[in-house]
Amino acid sequence: MKSLKTRIIVALTVLWVVGGLVRGAASYWDTSKRISDLLDTHLEGAAVWMAAGKVGSIGSHGPPQHSIDGFVGQIWERDKTEPTDNTDSEILFDRHAKSGFSVENIGGQPYRIFTLRRDNSDLVYQVGQPVAFREQTAKHAALQNMLPTLVLMPLLWLAIPLVVNTAFGSMARASQQAEKVGIGHLEPLDVSHVPLEVRPFLDSINRMIARLQAGIDAEKRFIADAAHELRTPMAVLQLRVDNLAYATDPLVRKERERELREAITRSSTMIRQMLALARADAQLDPAATEPVDVQQVIQNLVADLLPVADTRSIDLGVRRFEPAHMKAREGELRMAVRNLIENALHYTPSGGNVDIDVFEEDGFVVVRVADTGPGIPEASIERVFDRFYRLQTSSVEGSGLGLSIVKSVVAKYRGTISLENRTDVASGLQATIVLPGTRATPKVVPPATVVG
Repeated sequence: MKSLKTRIIVALTVLWVVGGLVRGAASYWDTSKRISDLLDTHLEGAAVWMAAGKVGSIGSHGPPQHSIDGFVGQIWERDKTEPTDNTDSEILFDRHAKSGFSVENIGGQPYRIFTLRRDNSDLVYQVGQPVAFREQTAKHAALQNMLPTLVLMPLLWLAIPLVVNTAFGSMARASQQAEKVGIGHLEPLDVSHVPLEVRPFLDSINRMIARLQAGIDAEKRFIADAAHELRTPMAVLQLRVDNLAYATDPLVRKERERELREAITRSSTMIRQMLALARADAQLDPAATEPVDVQQVIQNLVADLLPVADTRSIDLGVRRFEPAHMKAREGELRMAVRNLIENALHYTPSGGNVDIDVFEEDGFVVVRVADTGPGIPEASIERVFDRFYRLQTSSVEGSGLGLSIVKSVVAKYRGTISLENRTDVASGLQATIVLPGTRATPKVVPPATVVG
């Protein structure tokens, strides 16, 4: 049985039936006991009336069935074998019965008898009543008491499915809305009429829809920006190919080939960075992470990029170089730090310095890259992480994706990134990323931010 609605209806119905039966049985037993106690009180009261000399008030002469309540009253004197007073001559009780209540079988019919003896009297007073009459009276009263429950049971049997179906009606409407959700229709579900117990689930669906909408909008912008940005490199490639085709002089042809190779390199770099950005934007799978020695990653990156720095006469090295560890995908971490170092190398003039720090602080891994380049205008420092954004004052060509990749990776690992213009040297930029280390104390780390 997979239907939640059916399970609720069946469970409520079974509970109501079981509860009704238990209540009915308890009510039957309680009513029977009360009627029995009430009739016992009548028997005792009748015996007291007889002792007070009011024999005629407890019944009429004749068989018990002629009496409304079946009472039979008898008065016995000492040493006599017949009662001096008897409301039914066909019935004789045992005058030697114990005082109080007892049951006696007379003529094949059990009687409930109350015997009263006075300490200062030779008389014995007995009042009896057929047990069958008492049981019939108790049964009739108990059934009357159970009648409302018996009537309500089928009514509630019909009402439970109606109430459950009504409660689930709002969920059915929300389900119909959810069926319409698609790439072209990401409207949030209406939760104004759903039960409070279900609203958190539908609210989570609405948040998921909002995230999907934001992701799709971001992808649309990325595709539009990428198409716009790739249009120029493709046009340049076409121009370089045409120039090469029309070049007849060997020297000119060699120059055109060099220009074509540079254009291809720039285009491939942009495509590679776009793919890297797409991977960085992908959701993090904790199962795919592994312990990473950040110090070793930095050491390998410096070794890889040192020839580039030497070619441009830039002093690339490390200053604070301490052990640091975190759980991540090593390729993503390397990609983020590499983009920071390459960005610093591109913007640092010949003869400048690019210094790297790596260390742990309060359980968080800190990687800092400082250069002696021109820095970033304060008006642009919050925009350099936008995709395809390029500084207008820079003469260095680029795709405008490097820092976007860094921010995406840092945001994926719940870290922070900051950019600051240096004040300890004539000019320069300092980029700092902070990521949770393996010994980071649990706390909320804000998503990647930019600090000017």
